Amino acid sequence: MGRMMAFVLGLALIWAAYPTRALAATWQAVAEASQGQQQQFVDIDSIEPIGRGHVRVGSYYIDRRSGQPQRTDYLTEYDCDRRRFRDVEFNGPVGSDRWLPVDPDPLNSAAMEYVCGIIAQRQSE
Repeated sequence: MGRMMAFVLGLALIWAAYPTRALAATWQAVAEASQGQQQQFVDIDSIEPIGRGHVRVGSYYIDRRSGQPQRTDYLTEYDCDRRRFRDVEFNGPVGSDRWLPVDPDPLNSAAMEYVCGIIAQRQSE
C-alpha cells in the first residue's frame, strides 16, 4: 500500500511540475545524415513564438553511429532572422544563453528552417 501511495504521489508531483502542454508531443523527423544514422526530430506541439523572430521548440537528436542509439533531448531557441540558436536545455535544465550560428550543423539548420517555416505560416494565416 505504501508503494502505491508513493507512486501516486510521484505522478502527482510530476504532473504539477510539467504543464499539460509539455506532456503532449507530436514528433516530426526533420533531417537525417550519415545514411540515416543521425536523425533530428522536433515536437510540433512545443513550437512557440517568443517574439522578434524568435521561436522555442523541444527536439531530440538520435545518433546510431556507435551501434547503441544515443538520444539527446533539447529545448532550443532559434533566431529565425539571424540564423542562430541557443540550447536552453539539453538532457535536463542546464543550457546556454550564448547564441551560436546554425549553419555549420545541417541537422540543426533543418530543424530551424522547419520551425521558423511553421511560425511564418501561422503568422500569415
